[in-house]
Amino acid sequence: MESRNPDIPQYSAANYCISFIDLLGQRDALRGQGLLPIIKSEADDSAFQKTLRDTVRPILRLQDEVEAIVETAVVNPESPLRMSLPEEGRVIYDEMQLKRVKTQYWSDGLIRFVCLGEKEIKCPLNGITEIFQLSGYFCLLGLAQGHPVRGAIDIAWGVELPHSGLYGPVVANAYELESEVAQYPRIVVGQRVVEFFEAHIANTCDNPFTNLNRILARRCLDMLVLDIDGRWTIHYLGDAFQFLLTHTNHIYVHDKARAFVIEQLEEYRKSKNSKLAFRYSQLLNYFDAHVRK
Repeated sequence: MESRNPDIPQYSAANYCISFIDLLGQRDALRGQGLLPIIKSEADDSAFQKTLRDTVRPILRLQDEVEAIVETAVVNPESPLRMSLPEEGRVIYDEMQLKRVKTQYWSDGLIRFVCLGEKEIKCPLNGITEIFQLSGYFCLLGLAQGHPVRGAIDIAWGVELPHSGLYGPVVANAYELESEVAQYPRIVVGQRVVEFFEAHIANTCDNPFTNLNRILARRCLDMLVLDIDGRWTIHYLGDAFQFLLTHTNHIYVHDKARAFVIEQLEEYRKSKNSKLAFRYSQLLNYFDAHVRK
């Protein structure tokens, strides 16, 4: 076998799972804007401050909420379960809980991603489960707050570049799903992700890491529902999602989100915006098909 030419650069890549989240409505909010306005009066300043609130505040809120959830997702080294284990058991416990989920912000969106090729991460499904929960949560919460998002989750190879972050088909594919397939506030999940879960469930190895990956893969599949167009989506109104994430807040958030969907649907009907009216009608059908509990 010939040795590699040292003059030809060699690169490394890995498989990644990525969630691509886009805050909707920002294009409309920025329409007609150009240079900074000349502020000559308090009224001018007040008007421009409103523009900033309408455009910048939703993005800052989304980023702050992501960071807050990331902080709560940190494993507690002094958890009662961990402290009850012998020293050897704590080592295995720490290896099982280890995850490395990264965030990359840009403009009015973000990506959350995990590398599936890190040898020290024995249970990659930990990170993917966090991505699932966060994506669905922000889709539901965005509706409740009046700042809807849509997104997509996919698996493919990528490369982490030192100055620009994650790059590769994993980003391109997730973006395509988000921009061309999702269409309205929902999180579309690529078929490769479903197949990844099925492969872990079918793994017959019997050790703590494989067993946990199998459990988490089933948990993620339970958070999916097949939408009317045959696409898998995060089922943020489902029992599994409510049990894992929204808990006792589910009814309150559900009702706020549904009220916003109805409000948007009526607005687009009145303005005869067929495209968005049909999309929000489909979203209302989803809410009505899964009555709150």
